[in-house]
Parts: sequence; structure tokens; C-alpha cells
Amino acid sequence: MRPGRVGGLGTAVIAISLSLGLSAEAQAGPGIDGTRNLSMGNATRGSATGTSAAIINPAGLSYSRQFAIEPVYQYDVQTRTHGLGAFITDSLNSPRFALGLGYIFTRGDPSLLYDGDSGEREELSMVHFGHEVGLSISVVAVPNWLYIALKPKWQYASLRYLDDDGVARDFNRKLNTFGLDAAVALNFRDFVHLSVVGYNLIGPNDPAWTEDEPVELENVSAADDLNANPEGLRRIADYPRSLGHGLAVFPLGRPNFSLNLDATYDFTSYWAQDKWTRITVNAGGEFVAGPVPIRVGGWWDRRGPGPDDDRGYVSAGLGYIKPAPMGGAGVDIGVGFAQQVTGGTQAKLDTVFSINIGIRLRPDI
Repeated sequence: MRPGRVGGLGTAVIAISLSLGLSAEAQAGPGIDGTRNLSMGNATRGSATGTSAAIINPAGLSYSRQFAIEPVYQYDVQTRTHGLGAFITDSLNSPRFALGLGYIFTRGDPSLLYDGDSGEREELSMVHFGHEVGLSISVVAVPNWLYIALKPKWQYASLRYLDDDGVARDFNRKLNTFGLDAAVALNFRDFVHLSVVGYNLIGPNDPAWTEDEPVELENVSAADDLNANPEGLRRIADYPRSLGHGLAVFPLGRPNFSLNLDATYDFTSYWAQDKWTRITVNAGGEFVAGPVPIRVGGWWDRRGPGPDDDRGYVSAGLGYIKPAPMGGAGVDIGVGFAQQVTGGTQAKLDTVFSINIGIRLRPDI
């Protein structure tokens, strides 16, 4: 690596770290999908680059050469969850290595609905917090052919509530540990990309609740068995041990048009129910018309045993991209959303919005 570029990356890392350190509260990786990823139904493991790759597939950092600084914001309407992320990615330093540094903060305000002692439906407000700091390292094992990557990270998540005396209590055990993702990506002459990603190989956590264990609220007036009819809590683990694979096809041999098909396998969230694996099937496409990327997608989420809690989503988004000229700066702006269209037992369907405003740099060094 050349000293000038290393120094530039280090300065940017320090600047963002200091600005994030001023935040009073923060939260975890479940709050951020990435605008491009979300808009394309999270079917981007084979085509993600830059910040999108740092989130969903660290090996994708080596797919293209760029230096980017990018904040991302996401809001989940159903659980009132805010996610804020800041990322720096650099694949210009070396033809062999690419790096990405990211911090994600999430705050959620879900409500637990349950049958109270009076026989009527009761509501208990909760707070979901978390932090994640991750370093993505991608290596070009075989130029223009094979890429491998690791993403060590520190992750924290908590879910708390106030009891009848106003005392804050943990709903379940806090997560405060180191985790690890690993990825492999293949490039077939720029027409086809294949990727496999293992998530939370180290440091997974259990979901907030399961059907097999009673929900317990200490010093809160409630029914004896809250699991008889609970609603409002996230049933999926914040950091499940899981596997994802993706296929991206570029019919024109260029990244401005791609068709994507992915799938994921969650071995944690429903594993207590006879080792049930939660599966998602994701599909998405992107066409870049001049400076404007047009993105569409959707996915099917097969959750627990039986079809009652399965969900279907559609997603879409737009952006504006100005590549960085030599010695100058460019921009990468995007907006996107995902909308639940079928399934689930919630009173309202889930809606998620995301926005990113990124700066792309190309130092003339």
C-alpha cells in the first residue's frame, strides 16, 4: 500500500470514529440492510460492491475499485426501529486487498402485546439497542476470478423494559461478543458472479422468544403464560448463524445491468423447534440508466414450521451515481423501500425505508 493512500484512509477512519463517538445512544446490525440491498430484495450477494458489499458480502469489495465514505439511514415502521450506519470502503490501495470499516447503530421501540390478568389485551413498551463495528478484509486470491474475505466484528444487542416500579430490566440475555463472517466469490468473465457467505460463524445469539419457552416479565402484571398470544416482538434472532448464496448475471458483460437470485438459511432463529431452518428466497434486478440506477426486487421468508408466519415482500428504489474522476470526488445517493405484502399475524404489514448519501473519491497519487 502506498503511504499517501493509507494515510488518507486512516484520517477518514479517525474522523468518522470521532463523530460517531459523540452519539449518546446506539444500536446493532439488524437495523441496516443497505439501500441498494434492500431495494433489490437483499438479492445482491453476487453484485454488491463498496458499502453494499461491506454489509452483505465482504468478498464483493474486490469486484470493483473505489474509495467511498457513506452514511446510511433505515427505518422500520412496524417495530419503530431506526438504523444509522457509517462506512468507509477502499479497494484502490492495492490490486490484491480491499478493506471496509463500518459502524451500525440501531434503536427500536417495539411493543409487547399480551393477555393481562384482567383478561384484556395489554401493551408493554420496550427498547431494543445494539452496536456493531466490523472490519471487512477481501483478498484477490486469483485475479479476475476468485475472491475470499473475512469480516471480524464486535456486536452488542439488548432488549429491555420498565417493570411496574419503573426499574429497567433485561427481557433476555444481552449479546456482547465478537463475531465473524466469511465469504467466497467467483467471477466468470464479468458475465456471472457466484458468492457464498457464512454469517455469524462466531458470536450468534438466540431470538428474543420462542414457542417452546415461556415469556417471563419480572414485576409486571401479566398472564401466567405470555406465549399463549404474544405479539410485537422480533421473532428472528438479531445475529443468527446462517448461510447465504447468490447468483448475479450481467447480460451485457457490464455492471450497469444485473439479474440476481439469492437464498439464505438461518440455523438459529427456529432451531429449537426440531432443528427447523428458516429459509428466504430473494430476487432482484438493477438497470442503470445514465446516472440513475433503477432497482426492484422481492423475497419470500419461510419462517417457522407451517405457513402461518411466512411472509412475502416487494421492494424498489432509485439512485443517482456520479463516478469520481481522477483526483476528484463523486457521489452515490439512493433511496429504497421494502413492503410486506402477504403473510404474518401482525395487525399491520411491515414497511422499511432506507436512504444513503455516499462520497466517492479517487485520489491522484
